[in-house]
Amino acid sequence: MQTKQVIATLFTAIVGIQALPAELSTRQTGGDIAVVNGYSAGGCTDLIEAFPIFNTVNLCQPFATGFTVVSAETLSVEEGCSVFLWSSTDCSGASFLAPVNQCVQGSAPFQSINVICH
Repeated sequence: MQTKQVIATLFTAIVGIQALPAELSTRQTGGDIAVVNGYSAGGCTDLIEAFPIFNTVNLCQPFATGFTVVSAETLSVEEGCSVFLWSSTDCSGASFLAPVNQCVQGSAPFQSINVICH
C-alpha cells in the first residue's frame, strides 16, 4: 500500500512540475513596470515616496494630489520602456526623459508621469 502512495505522490509532483509555466515577464506577474522616486527638493533630496507603475503603460498618470515633485529619479524600468515626466497634469507641453539612476529636475514641479513602452 505504501508503494502505491509513494508512486502516486511522485507522479503528482512530476506532473505538477511539468505544468509550471516558463519564466514570466514582469507584465505577466503584475510586477512593477517602473519605479520612480519623487523628491520635494531639487537634486533628488527630501524623498516624498516611491511611485511604482504597475500595469499602466502609454497612459498619462498624474501624481497623487498633495505631492509637489520637484525632482525625480527612476529606480527601475522594464526593458523597452522609458519614463517621461511633465509639469502639467495631462502630459502636455515639454516632457523630461527620466533615465534610470539619474536625477531629473524641470523648471516647475512635475505633475504627471507616463511610462512609454515600444
